[in-house]
Amino acid sequence: MGYQPADIDFALIGHQDSWKKITGFTDFLCHGRRLSAEKVSEVYSFIPPRKIFDIEIQSITGKKAKGCYIETFISPDELGLRHWKKNVIKVKEAADCARKLHANIASLGGFTSIVLEGRNDTLNNGSSTRFTTGNSLTAAFIVKSLEKACIKFDKQLENQQLLVIGATGDIGSACVQYFSGMVKKLLLCARQHITLQELQRELQEKGLQAESSTELITLPPQADLIIAIASSTIQNFLPSLCKNDVIICDAGYPKNLIFDLRFAFEDRLYCGGMGQIKSGYQFTPSIHHDFYDFPVKDVAHGCMLEGVILAFEKLYIPFSTGRGNITPDKIELIYSLAQKHGITEAPFFNAVNAW
Repeated sequence: MGYQPADIDFALIGHQDSWKKITGFTDFLCHGRRLSAEKVSEVYSFIPPRKIFDIEIQSITGKKAKGCYIETFISPDELGLRHWKKNVIKVKEAADCARKLHANIASLGGFTSIVLEGRNDTLNNGSSTRFTTGNSLTAAFIVKSLEKACIKFDKQLENQQLLVIGATGDIGSACVQYFSGMVKKLLLCARQHITLQELQRELQEKGLQAESSTELITLPPQADLIIAIASSTIQNFLPSLCKNDVIICDAGYPKNLIFDLRFAFEDRLYCGGMGQIKSGYQFTPSIHHDFYDFPVKDVAHGCMLEGVILAFEKLYIPFSTGRGNITPDKIELIYSLAQKHGITEAPFFNAVNAW
């Protein structure tokens, strides 16, 4: 592909969260020749990971970072445990692409972060490329946006009960730690009962109010604020369970609640974990119109933008790896670096509107 070490600062490794976006991708890859939806679903997951386009992003400081996007071609229907091994192989093949492109830093977006979340080793395989999950910046955008939402809707954090759905995951546990001692009570929901009980006990030993359950239906009636992070579809979440003035940050990938509940909560339900680039960005070749579906400009997922921030800083380290390693101090550090380069939490928006 002709890349030299000095030509590429970062690589972004990801996957698409819907067949609608995938249709745009395949139209681009087939040079405008439209395939049937049936054919796309049949062949998509068999396409090997590869670079799709180049990216250039400019900092407000004047610095520029050059990188690329690598698609894993993981099917949005195959994000469960049943396809774990197949997807891990795809992620490792995508990492190999990043190494061959001599990327200094590579961010793993969405489901692809599983390879680094489960353990602290890296994917560099003896190369100079370093890998990060991007979870620290995602967590930063989530907590900072929720603080702003509380100001917007005149809610005092110390009086609020916060529900974190996916509380034992890497990002969920980071949000729990960040808001520990800042809110009235923490409500924790996750699938792993033992890990959930341990987290509740740790918080209570610090003198904090905390309640946990693996059954989502029991917690929303108490919640004033909700952060939904779990990566799979959230079931048993009904608008009737929630308070009328609840604020919901849908921070999962794919988004779990936006499309089902957008009319029930209107502007109190928003996409979280997203960042906005003040100086903008450009793709080569331009594929932006084929899959960009956000109602505000120059928005991207925080997990991807962490690699960009590290590239601007020439901080080529695995900033986010393992699970449970994201501290409030780490959140503040990556957030301050993002602001330095004009990348901050995205404006409030959902599938209906932006405000």
